[in-house]
Amino acid sequence: MKDFSLGDSEYKLMEVIWAYAPISSGELSDICEKSHGWKKTTVYTMIKRLCDKGFIASNKAKITYLVRKEEVQHQQSNELVQRNFQGSLPSFVNAFLGDKNLSKDDAAKLIEMIEKHTK
Repeated sequence: MKDFSLGDSEYKLMEVIWAYAPISSGELSDICEKSHGWKKTTVYTMIKRLCDKGFIASNKAKITYLVRKEEVQHQQSNELVQRNFQGSLPSFVNAFLGDKNLSKDDAAKLIEMIEKHTK
């Protein structure tokens, strides 16, 4: 299984890439400067790191993603449940909800998802 580990800043950069790809490195740098206050050198360093990790490709200064956001979210959420809740999805949901109440609409959507994924 591919390692989808990303630091916080890398994930923020990936969010911009997922939203705008394909995008030139210059445009990406401009967006990141406005949204995160990052300098061009910071963005270019992270672009290189993400290329090296296999998350993105840079061809003639055009950035495209190689890994979809849903893939990263899936692996990271599975790792969170395994690491912090010993693989127990009900324990995770209980901790996530805490003392919050679900709307009837959210509850219905969750029930639908559970039924879809029940063996």
